[in-house]
Amino acid sequence: MLKEIKQLQTVVFAIFLRELKTRFGKYRLGYLWAVLEPLLTITLFVGIRGILAGSLRGGADKIIYHVDYPLFLAAGIIPFFMFRHTVSQVMNSIEANRGLFAYQPVKPIDAMISRWILEGVIFVFLWVIVFSILHFIGFRTEIKDPLGLIFLYLLFYFFSLGIGIIFCIVVNIFDELRNFVPPFMLFLFFLSGIFFSINMIPQKFQIYLLWNPILHFIELSRERFFPFYQADVCSFEYIIVSTAISLFLGLSLYRLKIREVLASE
Repeated sequence: MLKEIKQLQTVVFAIFLRELKTRFGKYRLGYLWAVLEPLLTITLFVGIRGILAGSLRGGADKIIYHVDYPLFLAAGIIPFFMFRHTVSQVMNSIEANRGLFAYQPVKPIDAMISRWILEGVIFVFLWVIVFSILHFIGFRTEIKDPLGLIFLYLLFYFFSLGIGIIFCIVVNIFDELRNFVPPFMLFLFFLSGIFFSINMIPQKFQIYLLWNPILHFIELSRERFFPFYQADVCSFEYIIVSTAISLFLGLSLYRLKIREVLASE
């Protein structure tokens, strides 16, 4: 057992280094783009809000519960980008590493875990850098419940892994479904509470949005981040169950279908 764990660590670490070099070593701006993407997205939407409000300062004004709009956006965009990138990277892990599976010690799940770990490392660095920049330019706040926030992010991280494995198995069996993933992610981007608080939505429409577990993750993380923020209609139990279901379905599909996936071209 210990020998198998040691072998798993060695393989995962080797693929992790390979992924790191492939993703960021090939282009000089690779590391910089990881930071620029959320900053440019925040700037874009603050600018749009500023145009609608008539001034840039108006675009950055507090939106709800005394939270400055750039901080509100960052608290939604950065976790969502972690989800989107994790699902995409895990989903494409088999295609990107298929040649390695000829070596007996290397399993598809090793490639999935390596990419998942890399996305986690990127998320931590990104979160620290973006909020440090916002703090430096004057958008300051205090974290109400740091441990609760970290626990929610970890749950979201494991939820992303489960969804990534599900997508990986499904699109490798039904390749045409791969084309539906980007528009599906765009759909989630606009309906997951990144630009709005669930409390700004009329009650008769909330029930439809609350089917989306990502909205619960984002709103509950904001509640643990900002001192006066409230997300009473979101459910902690719902995201626990959603995470357990995504991991169970993902690992079950992997166990049942991985040979079929590897046999396909």
